[in-house]
Amino acid sequence: MISVEIKSEKSIKEYLKTLPDDTIIKYYLDVEYSPFPVLLVEEYTRRFKRKTKDEIIKDLKLQARFAQKKTQELGKMAKKHKIIDDITREKSEEMIQHAKKRGYSISEKIAKKGAILGSKLKKKTKSGISSGIKTGKNLKDSSQKELDLLQKLGDLQKAGVITKKEFQEKKKKILSKI
Repeated sequence: MISVEIKSEKSIKEYLKTLPDDTIIKYYLDVEYSPFPVLLVEEYTRRFKRKTKDEIIKDLKLQARFAQKKTQELGKMAKKHKIIDDITREKSEEMIQHAKKRGYSISEKIAKKGAILGSKLKKKTKSGISSGIKTGKNLKDSSQKELDLLQKLGDLQKAGVITKKEFQEKKKKILSKI
């Protein structure tokens, strides 16, 4: 509604007379929300001459009952609606449950990959250890062979078959292999 300085019933009636028909009809249809329903109904009747005063009063009482019912319905709806804290709590719980499920699935994937990596590491470790043992045996065997060869060369030098210089050269070569 256009703001009007309300001084008297007469000023309201004058104001209502200045409004266009479609505005009066709109206000009449929403009469239950009007601060001056009787004056509005009178103006509507004056313009459109549809209802008598008794019919208007009857309509107003009916409108009042409708307004009371709407108020009761709104009250019931308000009681049914949850408090914002409850909704926030529910949403938070939903988010936590979702995060837990997601975290669980991620931890399962990590555990599976960990098992696979562990298995591979175990195989590589076993093969590495056995390879190291083989190499150690070969090294031990070859070292023993080299030492035996060195002993034989020493014997050959003592016997005078090879010179001291030849023995020293062969000794260097053998020791470099060990």
